[in-house]
Amino acid sequence: MNSANLPRSAAFVFLFATAAILFAQYGPSAPVVHISAGTLRGAMQGNIAVFKGVPFAAPPLGDLRWRPPQPPTPWKGERDANKPGSPCMQSVEGLGPFIQPMAAAYGARYTILPVSASEDCLYLNVWVPRWPPQDKSPVMVWLHGGSNTAGSGAQGTYDAASLAAHGVIVVTINYRLCIFGFFSHPELTAESPHHSSGDYGLLDQLAALEWVRDNIGQFGGDPSNVTLFGESAGSIDAGVLIASPLSANLFHRAILESGPPFGLGASQSLRDAEAAGAALANAAPRTAATPLASLRRMSAPDLLKFSNAHGPYLTSGPIDGWIFPRSPANAFASGAAQKVDLIVGINGRELSAFRLMAAAVAKQASKPKPNNPGASSLSSLTDGMHLLYGDWTDAALASYLGEAIAHRDAALDRATNDIVLACPVTALADLTSSAGDRTYIYKFDRTIPGKGQVTLGAFHGLEVPYVFNAFHNESWQWLPFADADNRLSNTMETYWTNFAKTGNPNGPGVPSWPAWNSGGEGYMEFTAQAEAQARRGFSPPFCYLTADRVRTALSGTK
Repeated sequence: MNSANLPRSAAFVFLFATAAILFAQYGPSAPVVHISAGTLRGAMQGNIAVFKGVPFAAPPLGDLRWRPPQPPTPWKGERDANKPGSPCMQSVEGLGPFIQPMAAAYGARYTILPVSASEDCLYLNVWVPRWPPQDKSPVMVWLHGGSNTAGSGAQGTYDAASLAAHGVIVVTINYRLCIFGFFSHPELTAESPHHSSGDYGLLDQLAALEWVRDNIGQFGGDPSNVTLFGESAGSIDAGVLIASPLSANLFHRAILESGPPFGLGASQSLRDAEAAGAALANAAPRTAATPLASLRRMSAPDLLKFSNAHGPYLTSGPIDGWIFPRSPANAFASGAAQKVDLIVGINGRELSAFRLMAAAVAKQASKPKPNNPGASSLSSLTDGMHLLYGDWTDAALASYLGEAIAHRDAALDRATNDIVLACPVTALADLTSSAGDRTYIYKFDRTIPGKGQVTLGAFHGLEVPYVFNAFHNESWQWLPFADADNRLSNTMETYWTNFAKTGNPNGPGVPSWPAWNSGGEGYMEFTAQAEAQARRGFSPPFCYLTADRVRTALSGTK
């Protein structure tokens, strides 16, 4: 509608309303910042300055598919930074199949909203605690979870205003997922000057960290005080980046939530990853001179559909000789990992959420459940168990199998936590603390009262809304949180941001969190009753470790 065609009073109302909308969006002094690629105009979120959809690399389209991220194209004028970039390519259901069965366990209905994903996705978001900026604010860079197949740094769960209000700058990023981020092929290796392929999602994360190093000072951030933190796959990625020489001086502390960087065996070799990639490419319709060129010609949705149909899901890259000259386990055991302070932790029953999701998928596919899911699933966890359990492996396995047969799901959850998470976390803690790095361990055991409490317990991902104070986000509204959860959220945010500032989570107003040592194994428990209590004796039964034994066990991994 043209305001010139309106009566004077109506035109005034129209102009006033337009001005009000612009004022609400930008405020009287929208934050403007000049970075290496151009000028950004963000918005104020209360007292927090927010910049969304900031490109940290060129769109990885066309010939840039399966190549290291390239610098973003500079722009002229002010770029609007009020809308996040698209999530990276993934299933249209995103994380919905993971969340929906858990909501059902609590008797709630959860509607899966479609994800509008794109290959043009290498964007990040920045929350600044004060504007105009003041120099030398600590920086926290978040790597989202989702098995490296789903998720986005722009999810509402990761709105970082509450975290930033504690006096830190928070950056959340996207990175390439599934076949787009973790695909190896002999031709790709030949194209690479580093003779590497398959770790593109991790290269995206490194590119984002380089962007932070080069630009965060313009937001008032301190590039010499960066904490990398993540959950699930984001935690594993953060942990393995500690083991990469390419991450030197890009971050100085790390918080790993529910994903240690090494577990039950050697990592995949580049040769094996190339062979799997070649088999996948050879199965694709030939539309170009080579199988790889045919894959590059596919549209992103068609490529994702083809990859998912021909499996397996690509969720991690290989030991490529460049990003990873050796396995993360070997890097930590041999002292080749970067020197960083650590917070590492797990939730009380990580597996429960995946168990419900698997049952829901099987039900949709009309597949019968195994007669004894506890025993069969547990036996599949034992490959490589000798690495950390040593001579106690048989006794541990017998104990876990007996509990799984008697108590089924809950016992299987506990056994999985011990084998896949708690014991590797103990090994990591012993290695890093004995190397002189400050190390703090936690166990998140808060359970939400309600219909699904017994079935789920402290399930995988439950700590995330506490870290971001995201209880009102639609992803979590199906849980009946209470005032105690808000208090625990503030405590956890205080610990996380204290650590980002100083390398020590302790400070005024929170219970004392003991640093790890192999003698007492002190850790912080976030209890079922939503309290923070210091404990001793973190390692699970039969996981008897010393730093020397861990080094001996893991140094043989390649």
